[in-house]
Order: sequence, then structure tokens, then C-alpha cells
Amino acid sequence: MLPSHGKINWFLKIGETRSDGYHEIESLMQKIAFGDEIEVSLEERERDYIACNFPIPTGEDGVLSRLLVELRKIAPPLREVGFNIKIKKSIPPGSGLGGGSSNVASILQLINSVFKLNLDWEEVKSIAVRIGSDIPFFARGAPFAWVRGRGEEVEPLFFAPHRFLVLLFPPFSISTAWAYRCWEERKGRIKENKKAGLSLEEFLKAKNPELIEEIIWNDFEEVVFQCFPDLNFYKRLLMELGCKKVFMSGSGSTLVGVVESKEEGERIVKEISSPDVKAILTSTIWEAKEEGANQ
Repeated sequence: MLPSHGKINWFLKIGETRSDGYHEIESLMQKIAFGDEIEVSLEERERDYIACNFPIPTGEDGVLSRLLVELRKIAPPLREVGFNIKIKKSIPPGSGLGGGSSNVASILQLINSVFKLNLDWEEVKSIAVRIGSDIPFFARGAPFAWVRGRGEEVEPLFFAPHRFLVLLFPPFSISTAWAYRCWEERKGRIKENKKAGLSLEEFLKAKNPELIEEIIWNDFEEVVFQCFPDLNFYKRLLMELGCKKVFMSGSGSTLVGVVESKEEGERIVKEISSPDVKAILTSTIWEAKEEGANQ
């Protein structure tokens, strides 16, 4: 089984709309242990087969099909085989944890290695960003990175924080496209980031992972919470149960609670879980254990 880890955004600032229609962003992203599993095999046939235990797009418009189209443009041997891809999803779609992007990056890395395509980072990045903005982060291979542009500028950071996290999944998903539209409509009424603590620039200069809680910020949070007020309730509940910090990852809907210890996290998960709300305990990945694209 091929692991396909999720991610969280410790920091997410949204910039202006670019000429290509995408937004500039600045983010601190980190991989987490929680993720999906992928099984890939080859068949002597012209068609690909993609299956998943969640209802995700698996046809020509799906991200995995688009990846295979892009790779076959530059690697003729791939045109002679069919890929049999089975995804066992744990990361819910629309959760802000980058599950689909991680799936694409994991398969891209696998094909690059197995077929000895020897794609360097610039080539991998070019393919990845055409399919999805979070894919370059996952494809880079680093567990912790400063991400800019529309997601294609990925700078690995070598002072990754080690934290136990409670992930709370509300009984609804949030479309990233919807979240950006909502932010555009309301950005003139959004409060500026005037929180206490470090600026991102100060954190990057300090290179101290113990300061990570001081820079937590997500531009999406205010507008998304206005449209989904239950998120305010869940955030307060996580804080009352003992989480040090609680924030939304990406465009939501997952809430991330930082806890002091594994035991504390297990207690909170047990207390907050219900038939309507799922919660799990995970941790950040702080050591580079995966091979990314050729550097």
C-alpha cells in the first residue's frame, strides 16, 4: 500500500487574484500521519481503472485521470499500459486536509520512480500545478514548507514542529471554490490579522518549532464560520475540553486542535465523538521519510 498523508495549514493568508484567475497565497503547510492508502498495479490494456471507497470523480475530469494524461504526453512507455488504482480513503473530500492532492502527488512520485522518468523538481512542479494548487507541496516531499504563489513556490523548512492533534470532522464538507468566492464577496469586511504573537516573518527568522502556535492564522476562518456557525460551537467545545489552540485547516471543514500529549488527545476524542461528529487523534510528520522529486 502506498501512503498518502494529509496536511494542515498552520498559517494561510490569501492575496490578490492573479491574471490566471487563481489567488496568491502564503501558507505554512505540514504533513500529518493521518491519510489515505493507495494500491497501484499495471494491466496490459489501454484503459485505466480507478476505484475509491468515497464518491470522488474517477472519469476523465478527475484529478488522477488528468495526471495520467499529463504523464503520457512526456513518457511514451506509459501509453502502453493501463493503471489499476484503488484508493482507500480516510480523508473526507471537502475537509481542507488535501486528500485528493496528496493522492495525485503520491502516484506522481511512484510513477516517476518506477518508470525511471527522472523528472526534476521543475518538471514535477509544472505537472502538479496544472492539476491542483496543493499538489506541489505534497510532491516536494518535505514534511513542512513555506508555500507561496498559487501553491507552486514550495520552500522546505527544516524546523518542523512535532505536535499531537485532534481532528474534528463536522457533518458537512466545504468546497474550496465556494470558500474563495465567499472570501471575495466579503473580503472588504474581513478583520485584518492583528492577533498577538509572532508575524510569519519573525517565525521564519527564528527557526524555532516551539513557536508554531504563535503564528496560527487562517484568512478563510472568519467568512466560513459566518456561513457555518456550527464550526464556532465545535471550536469552543474543543477549547473547553483542553485543546491549547483550535483552528480550521485550509478552506475547511476540518477543525484542528493542538493538544499537550497523546493521552490528552485520546481523552478529548472520546469525549467529543458522537454519531454526528467524528474526531480522531493524529500527529504531525516532522522528519523527512519520503523521497520527493529529484532535487
